[in-house]
Amino acid sequence: MISILIFFSYANNNNQPVWFTLGIKEAIKGWDKGLKDMCVGEKRKLVVPPSLAYGKEGKGKIPPESTLIFDLHLIEIRNGPRSHESFQEMDLNDDWKLSKEEVKAYLKAEFEKHGSAINETQHEVLIESIFEKEDDDSDGFISAREFTYVHDEL
Repeated sequence: MISILIFFSYANNNNQPVWFTLGIKEAIKGWDKGLKDMCVGEKRKLVVPPSLAYGKEGKGKIPPESTLIFDLHLIEIRNGPRSHESFQEMDLNDDWKLSKEEVKAYLKAEFEKHGSAINETQHEVLIESIFEKEDDDSDGFISAREFTYVHDEL
């Protein structure tokens, strides 16, 4: 798995780059498929059909059956963070589960370490999105199993 820092422009992101990991449902399927062969520094227009975006349901302000168009600039690629070591780094109270507060603190430090600022609203949306995708049992925590499980479906 790899994590990428990508810049894209759309009305709600205030021109901030975002980190995500390919192949584990941190982004829409169209990003997972459309970014796999990108190189650092490359710019790409990505056209994502509804079947690889939000489909018949839509999401938020995105209507059902919408084709999405992104202008992307790949800034950085790294090895994916899905390891027990990174889990333990985030698990501040050693209870083998990650709270929203622990994930939030970790991500804030990561953004700052890489010179990226993120406002509080964006940070909250990011945390909610992570928990929506990763908290398989909906208990409000991400367990070690949920964190390290490799999602192989796109």
